[in-house]
Amino acid sequence: MSQQVYLPSYSIGEDVYKRVPQICSNYGKTAIVIGGEISLSKVKDKLLTAMKGTDIKLLDFIWYRGNATRENIERLKNMKTVQMADMIFAVGGGKSMDTCKALADMLKKPVFTFPTIASNCAPVTALCILYGKDKVEFYDAQKPAIHCFIDTKIISNAPIKYLRAGIGDALSKQYEVCFNTRGLKLL
Repeated sequence: MSQQVYLPSYSIGEDVYKRVPQICSNYGKTAIVIGGEISLSKVKDKLLTAMKGTDIKLLDFIWYRGNATRENIERLKNMKTVQMADMIFAVGGGKSMDTCKALADMLKKPVFTFPTIASNCAPVTALCILYGKDKVEFYDAQKPAIHCFIDTKIISNAPIKYLRAGIGDALSKQYEVCFNTRGLKLL
């Protein structure tokens, strides 16, 4: 049995958004920025400044509505600006990332991530967790984001509880790997 694993590239630093035009320009000329309300406020000016004088146009900044649900994804899918965009810029934490990754997968659009907290691995994984009324659904987006832009200034200014959550998320990975591969011979 063979399996393909895709890993995104990433850039990290205080001025990382300056690299967005260079990295994203091969994927289109228009982008829609989707994320959490607070997260969008943290990245908006930096992204607008980074796009100034480039070929990439940011069509809009859209709040994803606070939860990773099929309903929110459908609402976003039906928005004209989302349909017009060549690429999706996912901003925020895990739920906004998962919403955008699933949305991009369904629309067959490239997605780039801009995490604003260090609480999870959602910016660099293909797996999406979607929430329903009475259930949690795992959605495999086939591929993770093409590139992850980690602004250390934004991450370091996030509430400490998200760093603690990130440490817990990292520690849980050992158990997750053991659980998900039980009975398999690992090379």
